[in-house]
Amino acid sequence: MEMVLKPVGGAMLGVTIPIGLEYAAKGARIGDPNTGFKVSGVTGVALGIPEIAGAYMGHRRGWKDENVAMLAAMGGAKVTTGIAILILDELRKRALYAFRKKRGESLPIGEAKEELEREEYPTVELVEEI
Repeated sequence: MEMVLKPVGGAMLGVTIPIGLEYAAKGARIGDPNTGFKVSGVTGVALGIPEIAGAYMGHRRGWKDENVAMLAAMGGAKVTTGIAILILDELRKRALYAFRKKRGESLPIGEAKEELEREEYPTVELVEEI
């Protein structure tokens, strides 16, 4: 039982960090506010990859299996959550573009923030399925 607690805790922490960052950053983006990547998604991937590499190196150096499993679970959860945030955000951006294109409107560039907040985003079948 004790050997299971560390990996489970690592996985929970790995998922919590990118989601907590998304909540705290309130959807902040790197780059352009309309087309940039979410900070939480990029951070999840950037923090998770070194943890997975650290787990591999720890395994090669003879660390306890529970510590290696904890580090691998935490890194894997961060990478997976970060990629999921980035993919779902990209799907949302594409749905907005396709919606406006069908209505015959051009994609607004530099439009006021209030106008963007009033925009209703359509739900794509793939997003509903996920």
